[in-house]
This record gives sequence, C-alpha cells and structure tokens, in this order.
Amino acid sequence: MKKFVALVAAIIVLYSVYYDLKIGTIPSVTHASEVKTPSQNTTKPTTPYEKKIVQPGDTVLTIVEQLQKGSLSVSMDKVITDFQKLNNGIKPEEIQIGQEYKFPIY
Repeated sequence: MKKFVALVAAIIVLYSVYYDLKIGTIPSVTHASEVKTPSQNTTKPTTPYEKKIVQPGDTVLTIVEQLQKGSLSVSMDKVITDFQKLNNGIKPEEIQIGQEYKFPIY
C-alpha cells in the first residue's frame, strides 16, 4: 500500500512540474507590440482622491478616515466602490503594504 501511495504522489508531482513548465501558472509578460493602449475616450474619475502608500496595519477604511480626519460621512459600500473605481478594480482586501493607491476624499 505504501508503494502505491508513493507512486500516486510521484505521478502528481511529476504532472505538476510538467504542467507548470509546459503551460505555466504565472502570467506571461506581454511584448511591447502586444501591449494594449487605453482608448481615447477614457473618463477620469470624478471622485476627489489622494494618493497614499499603505503601511502595515492600514486598511482602506482607516486610511479614508485619516484623510477625512474623523468618522466616515458616507456608507462603507460607497467607499469600497469609489476605491475600486479609482484603482482599476482592485478590491480593498487586495491592497499590499508599500504600494501606492488612490483613496477617495469626501
């Protein structure tokens, strides 16, 4: 039984390595000729914002409250929606420490 389990585990590992090398799990880098340029009719966000670098322990809501210097005057859903619009659809739970994002100001 141990040999069978070892054989199945080896097959899974070998297939994973083959799949990763042949198809890949990391998105490939596009060449300069394949880069899409934004269309001319893109609209700029109408919500005022401020760019800020995320520090350890920061959340979208705490940063917006700091920028507003107090509690929120709008709903959390509006803050989340505006944050996603300003940052090309990035969800608040996907922010990364050390990265700069646009935060809405109310």
